[in-house]
Amino acid sequence: MRHYEVVIMVHRDHSDQVPGMIDRYRSLITRGNGQVHRVEDWGRRQLAYPVAKIHKAHYVLMNIEVTNETLAELESAFRFNDAVIRNLVVRRPSADTSTSKIYEEELREQEKERERDRRRDEEVRARVARRQEELEEGGGRETVAEPEKAEETAEAE
Repeated sequence: MRHYEVVIMVHRDHSDQVPGMIDRYRSLITRGNGQVHRVEDWGRRQLAYPVAKIHKAHYVLMNIEVTNETLAELESAFRFNDAVIRNLVVRRPSADTSTSKIYEEELREQEKERERDRRRDEEVRARVARRQEELEEGGGRETVAEPEKAEETAEAE
């Protein structure tokens, strides 16, 4: 069996089907007594140039170990799947199980996004608490119970 690195580009309208496609290809590989060493879902990315008037695609990287027959079957599955825009299969000398730089960058971006969301939630909670204190000090009966309402009020101001 030989080691291969496979990159597939899936049409952006079919991004929700990517996990199912990965499972299908993984089962095809294991049925052929192959192994999947690594799967990385890089998500939607801008293409370097338009392919059939498509500017964005969902990228998936797989490092696999398969026989020639299984590889031919896998390439055939790519060819007959309308959602797969392009695929690239490269023979590798050995299995590469470390995470790629592109995937590490994707993980960093996701972490930054989670941190931004966390900070925004903290700011909303702080605004709600300040507003609640102002209302209590003013002797008003109005209370702000839901952060969503406080966020809408803060945006309106």
